[in-house]
Amino acid sequence: MEPTTSGPLNLLQDWFLADPLRGLAALACVIALATTPIAFALLGRTEYLHTRRGRVYRKPEWWSVVCGMALVMGVPGIILVLLVKSQYFDEDRYAFDPNRTWSVADQGRQFRNAEELAAAAEQEYERLQDERRLISDGIKALDQAMITLRSAAAVSPPTAEAMPNVLEQLATIRKAVGVDAPQQLLDETAPPIDLARSGAPSFPYPFMMPPGADWGSMTSGAPAADESPGLRLTPPGPGLTPAERDAELAQVADEQRSLAALLPLSDLPEGWEIGDSGGRALESFNAGNLYEKIDGRAESFVQYDVVGMAYTFYHPDGNPANEVQLYIFEMGSPLNALGKYGTEKPEEAESLQLGSAGYASGASVFFHAKSYYVQVVPTSESDEFRDFALAIARRISNDILPGSAPEPESEGDTAIASADASKGMADGEAPAPSEAEAETEQADPTALFALLPDGPGRTNEQYLAQDAFGYAFLSDVFMAAYAEADLTWQAFIRPYATPERAQEIFELYRADAESFDAKITEVETEAADAMFIAENFGLIEVIFRKGNAVGGLNDSTDLDAAQAFIDRFAASLPESVPHFDDGE
Repeated sequence: MEPTTSGPLNLLQDWFLADPLRGLAALACVIALATTPIAFALLGRTEYLHTRRGRVYRKPEWWSVVCGMALVMGVPGIILVLLVKSQYFDEDRYAFDPNRTWSVADQGRQFRNAEELAAAAEQEYERLQDERRLISDGIKALDQAMITLRSAAAVSPPTAEAMPNVLEQLATIRKAVGVDAPQQLLDETAPPIDLARSGAPSFPYPFMMPPGADWGSMTSGAPAADESPGLRLTPPGPGLTPAERDAELAQVADEQRSLAALLPLSDLPEGWEIGDSGGRALESFNAGNLYEKIDGRAESFVQYDVVGMAYTFYHPDGNPANEVQLYIFEMGSPLNALGKYGTEKPEEAESLQLGSAGYASGASVFFHAKSYYVQVVPTSESDEFRDFALAIARRISNDILPGSAPEPESEGDTAIASADASKGMADGEAPAPSEAEAETEQADPTALFALLPDGPGRTNEQYLAQDAFGYAFLSDVFMAAYAEADLTWQAFIRPYATPERAQEIFELYRADAESFDAKITEVETEAADAMFIAENFGLIEVIFRKGNAVGGLNDSTDLDAAQAFIDRFAASLPESVPHFDDGE
């Protein structure tokens, strides 16, 4: 076989033979371009403008001849350009493929360096956050407008019939935009039930009666002859009577009853009453059906091992236009309650002495205590609603952790006292904690935050239950944000049961950083057992292991400041850090 050559003539020959019709067209264009100047030159030397029948034609000027020649040559020139361009045209350039997405490499080619890519990513993130904020604000404004519409539905049967479907559609929209705010879906078509506030109530079953009460006198309304003063059914304040409260709790599933018992249903502050939740004074949910009440937010609670949720709401006497919604979530452990509380706490929030930690946001009050996370959310920002929300929160806090929410000296109203005798025997006597429970209570997870360095600008303490910083292997992390001048960063600590387990996580962290092409620098230091620095896209991470704990810093842009902070952080830690990995 003769060797093939790749000279210009062979390339032209191959190009011509690949498509003869295209080759003939290109050849014709080339001949036209080559012969047109010759034709114009020959015609210019002939006497074709001679006199005819007494008329004399003027010979054209040289520039007009050139323009005419250029126009004539333009036609084959354009055709020839199109023929050549067709060989390099991308057939998929204008094709739309809905299943094709840009890869990271495709997106990165438009940037000249890592700094430009990081700046573009930050700008895009801020734009998305602004759009999400606008959508969230719009949905919240719509929620506020729905309050007035729901109030009007009480006197308009057609509106009341349409309201449940409207609220369900609104829940779908809220889920789509990720609005993280309590939501209430009421069955507006349910007829109201007028519960007696004085005299003896009727009980559907004898077992619902308070101990020692007479069934006959209860059903007839006449007091028993030997009725003791302790069985008087007139409540000391607004709300349900003890018997009505016991009847409500009796209808709650056994698994949720102790949680529902934390809802203040009796002895409310003057001027307030409990709202009607579809003929009930309360609602209870478990992890499986929590979405029915807070569709769009339920999954975020499931991630923190939610056990159940109890709900009720209050409004001023005779004024249901605005209300105070109460949500009590029971999480799988105090750690999970702390974690969910931390994910929803704003950076700038007014701290309150409630439970283990609490804060106020507008008129709303939030706190966590033991395994409970409590939200008290008014729909009005007035002082009346704010004071009531705080009073209810204090009462629940003291029920969970006695003495955790002391009353202000100026407020001595017994209507908001904690754990009064009107609760009867429904809750039963609180059993003394076992030794294991006592040890768990003493090992308060918030104590691990004290291991993080103080200042500068320390804020936003959080507990991340899983996938911390996007790492699937990193969970149960305690962290805080820091700021100094123009620098910001985050510091974290994660204690494990053994140093071996901590070393394993440390190595996983380093391997994951290397997989993202980060520049890894090993650091020899006396402050920790092992340490490395990872630099990628202009951001710095310093990770260390000391004893049974893994700690570090991320999102810093100053290497010297980051190293100085980590050295101080690691040196301040003991050789063995308390942990919560009971299963390891």
